[in-house]
This record gives sequence, structure tokens and C-alpha cells, in this order.
Amino acid sequence: MKQLVILFLFTTSLCFSQQEKFKALDSFFKNLSDNNKMMGTLVVSKNGQVIYDKHVGYANIVDGRKYPITKESKFRIASITKTYTATMIYQLVDEGKLKLTDRLSNFFPQIPNADNITIANMLNHSSGLFEITKDKDFNTWRIEGTTRVEMLERIQKYTGVFKPGEKSAYSNSNFLLLGYIIEEIDKMSYAEVLKKRIVNTLNLKNTYYGGKKNVENNECASFHYKDGKLVESEETHRSVPGGAGGIVATPYDLVTFYEALFMGKLISKKSLETMLSVKQFPFASGIFKDEDAYGHGGSIDGFISEVTYNPEQKTTIVILTNALNYPVSDITENTYLASQNQNLLPVKTAAKTIELTAAQIAPYTGVYEGHVGKEKTPYTFNFVADGKVLKGGANPNTLFPFEAIKNNEFVHNEFGIHLKFDLEKQTLIFTQAGKSHTLTKKH
Repeated sequence: MKQLVILFLFTTSLCFSQQEKFKALDSFFKNLSDNNKMMGTLVVSKNGQVIYDKHVGYANIVDGRKYPITKESKFRIASITKTYTATMIYQLVDEGKLKLTDRLSNFFPQIPNADNITIANMLNHSSGLFEITKDKDFNTWRIEGTTRVEMLERIQKYTGVFKPGEKSAYSNSNFLLLGYIIEEIDKMSYAEVLKKRIVNTLNLKNTYYGGKKNVENNECASFHYKDGKLVESEETHRSVPGGAGGIVATPYDLVTFYEALFMGKLISKKSLETMLSVKQFPFASGIFKDEDAYGHGGSIDGFISEVTYNPEQKTTIVILTNALNYPVSDITENTYLASQNQNLLPVKTAAKTIELTAAQIAPYTGVYEGHVGKEKTPYTFNFVADGKVLKGGANPNTLFPFEAIKNNEFVHNEFGIHLKFDLEKQTLIFTQAGKSHTLTKKH
């Protein structure tokens, strides 16, 4: 009896402590909302049960009237769509209708280098296909709309940026084409295939391929902050994102999908193992590998989304926002810490930036290498000087500007990244979401 009483007291203490962490998380989200840092929704599931959810801000503002975000609110999940597309590709593989070694030329021979690009290359972004969102007229046709024929004509205008299989670099072109291949094989639109293969299989009530925003169907608008006020963003036409980013869902449906995928309810065990394998960190197939978790993020029209699944902890976190001015990686990390009954990271404030000369920027350029995870998987970060601006990124074809806060320290506030260089030791301390890694300069 005494042991039972001790166990009861210990369990009660844990539950109380966990609730305290979730109260701290409540305060964290209230702080972000009150200071024009975030509007959106968040769900945490552990062992298949929702243990926390939160909704802050407004789904729509119509004629000055503000409609709050609720459990029924639906968001564009942007590039998280790629995990759904990859899942449907592996379903076709399981059914013997497609092979990972099949060539792009089997479907679209007009694409440059199509004879050398495999389905597997497109799934893990190792195809070398040009990123079509960099097309000079992208901001025109993404609003006006497009056809599949027009999109294929755009993609085929550009030669590959590297040889297939040589390396991996993120490109939406891969998943646009994979979506078209799914349509070719199943003889249906992407929207219809999604419904048949995933939505109906899992009985999802609030997942579908998006169209023009429908307020009456609880679909959120997206916004950006300007001078402390919310300004509604333009909508990308539904014909544009396709299998790369066109799905609309609630966070609850997204949790159901991700957990079903990892439980083997959608594809075979062999296909899941192949899908999760990483050839070049962090790219798996339609999903990214972190140190101890898998997931994907996305951004479209001001919607910023993030999903992570930790297999060891059996914890799923979904964050869907329709206005954000804070690092989504920090939000994800704080949510995970609370779910594990750990203390949260403090709320960040933007550091004061300074301006450096081109000569002062130059010594920080080059390629730095680090290792991540239990397997010590290598990865690189590239830096170049653009006048007085240091630009960097994992993909040398897509570099982002960093702002200096000291002579040897730089930040990217949107991604929540802090860089601290040591020129003498030729090292770099890379910090994001409270986690730090040391990288060494290669050249």
C-alpha cells in the first residue's frame, strides 16, 4: 500500500509539473500574440493523444470585424504538402505502378536531363532541377494562375543546376513534377488522388487541395505585420503550388496524417524505411531529418507551418500560422520542451544590428562543415560576401542575408539563427532554437 501511495504522489507531482510547463507555454504564446509576433494554432500529440492545443489571433478580418482562430480553422500548410505527395508516390511503388529508379523522361522527356533524373532524385531533391519559384515572372503568374502545360514549359527552359545525384538542393520543381506524375498514373487530378489515397483512407474531415479562400468554410486568410497593424497578404492562385504546396488542413488532421504515416497505415514498412533514409543531411524523401525527429516546414502567402515527429518520444507537434514575426524554430522548440516537462527558452528580443564594411565581411566567407545527430551526419554551410552583407545557407544556390550584431556575430531573426565566428580557430558556433553546433572551416 505504501508503494502505491508513493507512486500516486509521484505521478500526481509529474502531472502538476507538466501542467505548470503548459501554463508557461500559454504565457509564451500570449506574449507573442500581444506583441504582434504570431497568430495561429498549435497542437501537441503524444502516444496518439492530443495533450495540448492553443489558438491565438484571428482567422479573418472582414469589414473591420475580427473572427478568432478556433479548432475548426483551416490553414494552407504550404510545403508540408510534399510529405503527402511523397507518401502517394510510395503508395504507387508499393502497388507496382512505379519504381524509384524510373526516369523523369518516362513522363516528361522535354525536361532537360530527364533521362538521368530518377523518381528517387526528385523525392530527395538531388535532381538538380532549377527552382521554378526563382523564375523572373514568378510573382506575376503565381497570382494570375497557370496551367500544367505552361508550368512544364517554364521548367524546361532552365538547364540543371548540378548533375543528378551529385548533391541535394531544395527545389519545388521536383514536387510539382511528382504531383503531375501521380496524376498521369492514377488518371485523376491531384485533388482527387489526395482524397482517394489519404483523406478517405484516414477519414480526414478537414484536408483537401485548396482553392480561393472560403471564409464560410473556416479557411484562414494570411497577414503580415506593418507598423503594428495587420495587412492581408495576396493569395497564390490554386493552380500554382500543386504537389509542392497546395494542401489545406487543420492541425488535428495533420497530426492524424503524420502519426498514421509513421505507424505504417499508409505505406509498407520497406517504403517507410526508404522514405526516411537520408543520403545527404537533412533531405529524406518529402521529409527532413533533424537530430532526433522528422518533419517539414512550409511558407506560402504569409502562412508559415511546421510539423515535427519524434519517433522515440512518439510526440507530434504541428504549428500553423497565418501571421508570424518570430522564429518558428523557437516556437517548435519551446513546445517540445513543455511536452517533455522541461523549462522553456526565454522570449527573444531582436538584437541591435551594426553595419560592417565589405572588407570586414570578407574574412567570414567560405564553407564550414559540421556533424549532427547520433550518426554524426556531415553537413555544410556556405557563406559569401555581397558587398556589406554576409549571405549564407546550407544550399549554395539559396543564400540568406545575415545581420551583424558584433564584428564576429551575425543573426537571422526570422529563422532564429545566431552565428559566432572565431577567425583564429577557423570555427563557427551555429545556434538555433537553443541548440548549438560547432562547424569548422573547410575552405
